[in-house]
Amino acid sequence: MPPHDAERLQAALDDLTDALEAHLNACLARTGESDPVVQAAYNKLRIAADRYDDLLYDTTEEVTPWEFPEEPPSIEFEDLESEPGVVGVLVRRDYEIDDGDRLIVAGREAYGELYPQDPQESAVADVSHPGRALYQMLHAYGVDGLDERAEEAGLLPRGGTVWVQALGEADEQTLTSDPFGVADEDLLVYRVDEIIHMDD
Repeated sequence: MPPHDAERLQAALDDLTDALEAHLNACLARTGESDPVVQAAYNKLRIAADRYDDLLYDTTEEVTPWEFPEEPPSIEFEDLESEPGVVGVLVRRDYEIDDGDRLIVAGREAYGELYPQDPQESAVADVSHPGRALYQMLHAYGVDGLDERAEEAGLLPRGGTVWVQALGEADEQTLTSDPFGVADEDLLVYRVDEIIHMDD
């Protein structure tokens, strides 16, 4: 086995054992049936196990005995005092930059779609680092489009979460100044923690 593959496997195994320990600690300290800390630890464990399983098969063609659920568990909050008049949808998606060169290429392709009249040299000059590549991809395709192109662009999905929560009048003014500062578990209407399947 090439040393690089062995290193990737060992790193994935280390992530898995860390996730197992974190999940155990969260379960031992759980505060109720829908403890969000346990939920978050479960999702990290699920992603780490899935990634290790995929890497093991890709590099050795061996398998683990694990079976993964098709749909991730969700948490619903229905104990708000009244129905909210305004809600905010907070979305977070995490990616590992697995191949920076592919990400740069994808960013330059996105630039080309945005500015088809510009020469290739302009795309090369504009997209010179991963941050700029992500900017151009988001500008060209939006959040969902980035997610659809993630793996081809050298990004490995690590999971995500979507929160729908009630907003107060003051919260409505924070959209551009502090968009995620309004996150408040006590105001949640609905929450789903997404698991991105690495082999999909």
